[in-house]
Amino acid sequence: MALTKKAHLPGFGPTAGYYEYIARGYDSVADTYDEVEGQNEISERVRRHSLDAAFRRFLPGERILELGCGTGRDAISLARQGIRVMATDVSPAMVKGTRERVRDAHLGDLVTVECLNASAAAAKGPFDGAYSNGAVLNLEPDLAGVANGLRQALVPGSFVVLTGANRLSLFEMLFYPIALRPRKAFRKLGNEIPIPLSREGKGRTYVVPTRFLTPNEFLSPFRSGFVLRLQRGIQVITPPWNLVNLVRLFEPAVLPLVSIEDRIGTLPGFRDLGAIYLTVLQRN
Repeated sequence: MALTKKAHLPGFGPTAGYYEYIARGYDSVADTYDEVEGQNEISERVRRHSLDAAFRRFLPGERILELGCGTGRDAISLARQGIRVMATDVSPAMVKGTRERVRDAHLGDLVTVECLNASAAAAKGPFDGAYSNGAVLNLEPDLAGVANGLRQALVPGSFVVLTGANRLSLFEMLFYPIALRPRKAFRKLGNEIPIPLSREGKGRTYVVPTRFLTPNEFLSPFRSGFVLRLQRGIQVITPPWNLVNLVRLFEPAVLPLVSIEDRIGTLPGFRDLGAIYLTVLQRN
């Protein structure tokens, strides 16, 4: 199903029609998702930061809720550390693929998989922590419902590791005007905008309404019941995921910037200006 016009998109709200639309899109790319996104060096760097944060805070034997598990790669990585995972996704095809991956890895005793949207998944507690990579929650219209659900589902003291996609990107604000595309530098400042599911393959023509949020906007629903323990800006002075071809072309120049960004990404200012931000919250 190819959709390229915003007029064809469902309203951005927690309705059955909206979640079905998102599910259909991810169903259509489930069989190629790892080949496309798994080969994106920029997305993989975000994944490494997310898993590193999770490994530092989740303990073997703990039961963790994963929101938006995709093809199950992160669930497998967590389970191999002895962490029990309830992996959830809105896409039936992604859930099926995750179940197959879990079975093939012989980790069925540590990973369960359910087809649920984020707000519904949060109601399946209690959990010892929660995890979501890939800015999945930018597609969730009921972020307040997710925060409230996690507040009720998580045991006190537990950690939540989440990534979000930012309205403000320092790299984009500097790069796109130089590239004579100034409107693109600030396109995320408005309301929901249509974004392709992936930059290659089937997902290029299936667009989903996406709500970009500043870290403050993203964290606002979590202010009650959670304490922010870490915030890291990613893709602050390095190109965002959709410019991976630029990274490949100028890799010798980008690699030193990656090293610098890894050192300064948690500093005030920089942590708010990455195209992606990583947050670690702790339940009161």
